[in-house]
Amino acid sequence: MPDIMQGTHTSGTLDTASLRGKLTTRMWWTGIRNTVIYGLMAFGAPALTGVVQDSSLPWLVYIVAPFTGVGIVGLLATLRSIPVAVVVTRSCRKTLAQYSFDTFCPQITKVDGAEATKGRPKSMTLALYTAEGHESPLMRMNPIPRRGAWRNPWPEGIEKGVYVAGDLPFGAVGYVPSSGTFFLMQPEDWDATAHDRKQADPDRVTRAQAADLARRII
Repeated sequence: MPDIMQGTHTSGTLDTASLRGKLTTRMWWTGIRNTVIYGLMAFGAPALTGVVQDSSLPWLVYIVAPFTGVGIVGLLATLRSIPVAVVVTRSCRKTLAQYSFDTFCPQITKVDGAEATKGRPKSMTLALYTAEGHESPLMRMNPIPRRGAWRNPWPEGIEKGVYVAGDLPFGAVGYVPSSGTFFLMQPEDWDATAHDRKQADPDRVTRAQAADLARRII
């Protein structure tokens, strides 16, 4: 694999420390926002239904009531996603503590999930290309935070290029500058890239371990 697609010790072209803080803030904000919104729908809608029934427009109950079901489903989905979000976010933070966004890939090719516009494809994988034409292994990616089920699951603007922080045979964090979104990625075929990891020098292995990328996460 070309060295240019691996993590380096050079200073990043982006303020990685600042973006690390932005990632954490975004995850907290998204989690709190979704919990509040779905909580209000799940528990506020029943209370509002009682008020509507006593009003001069009782038919409004048929509009208000479905929000309860949506709120309950959304709240359960949000709570269920918390453990995964915590693990992925922690891995991203550890990665950005070890690596800088020192590689820009102006071109990506979507593979699995490429046609998905809503819902959740079984997996989203992509290949990255540097300006010099070097290609990464096929990478599985997980957006942070994940977008709503009714929206395109791919990070907005990813086709315009991404910055990469990490060591691709182990994994990396991608950052889409055009939309300010993040994603974690690791090789789709973990076993096929085992040779690259075994051939890595001790310094690379130590950094990958410190970044929590020496094991399969996604």
